[in-house]
Amino acid sequence: MEHFHFVRPWWFIALLPLLGLLVRWSMNVRRQNQWRDQVDEALLPHLLVGQTLKASRWPVALLSVLWLLAVTALAGPVWEKQPAPVFRGLQERVLIVDLSLSMNARDVKPSRLERIKQKLHDILDQTTDSQTALIVFSAVPYVVSPLTDDVQTIRAMLPSLSTDIVPVQGSRTSLALDKALDLLTQSKSKAGSVWLLTDSTPDTDATEAARQLAVAGHRLHVIGVGSDEGAPIPAGRGGFVKDASDNIVIAKLGIDPLRELAGAGGGVFSRTSNTDTDIERLLSADSIPTSNEVSTLERQAEVWLERGPFIVLLLLPAVALFFRRGVL
Repeated sequence: MEHFHFVRPWWFIALLPLLGLLVRWSMNVRRQNQWRDQVDEALLPHLLVGQTLKASRWPVALLSVLWLLAVTALAGPVWEKQPAPVFRGLQERVLIVDLSLSMNARDVKPSRLERIKQKLHDILDQTTDSQTALIVFSAVPYVVSPLTDDVQTIRAMLPSLSTDIVPVQGSRTSLALDKALDLLTQSKSKAGSVWLLTDSTPDTDATEAARQLAVAGHRLHVIGVGSDEGAPIPAGRGGFVKDASDNIVIAKLGIDPLRELAGAGGGVFSRTSNTDTDIERLLSADSIPTSNEVSTLERQAEVWLERGPFIVLLLLPAVALFFRRGVL
């Protein structure tokens, strides 16, 4: 009984009207008892008809007990849990974030990577009914979070995303898409979606990787971040990244290759915007799967076993007494 508590304790507020009734009844009894102080005890039986005072107490006592039991039942007394299966229809979504050095460019304020982080928060706000995974990549992809319906865990990891956390720089989009396909295959997903958030031109194998996603029944959507004019890439020691000829590298967003990549994956391409129009476009492209395409997540959850219904059974025979004529 160490776990004994009430799941709806606010129902005990309903005892206040009972308390008011008892106070009023007590005041009435006190006024009637004043006769006892003024009249000789031998004359009382002739002045008071029958045993009215004694007889009037048991309905009040019974009412109080029934009222207390009813409120206790409504409050939901519990002290024991029982396992219960939980089923939930989910659609799988894999988010892929580019962490190449070009994501530090500031043609999009405050930077391309920070804008993508903001978009990730917006995406997670609208994925309450989906299982979500997070992959980051540069030359090599890394799984930050496998498919999970706990988006708060993924949200907590977003502030730590930085181009400094990847050991090898580069931009192998194809490997990241292959890793996303592996996650969806392991979860036995039949109609998942992959969202690629990048500013990099896809490598030569990326188109084939996108087609493999489409063949498996998944969609590839692409969100491009950056401008047509581009911007220099800040270097870690100050200044900007330069090429072999000592020229400052200007990172531009290649729209056409990314749009073609999304088309090969059966999805859509959108540039980042200051509003949610880019996210809404991708969400609308993720058509609602049919019932046989949505996976079902089965879990064993523990629920409190309420004992209130058993208390209601105790009320039934006592309530029958109130049907006697004259009781109420």
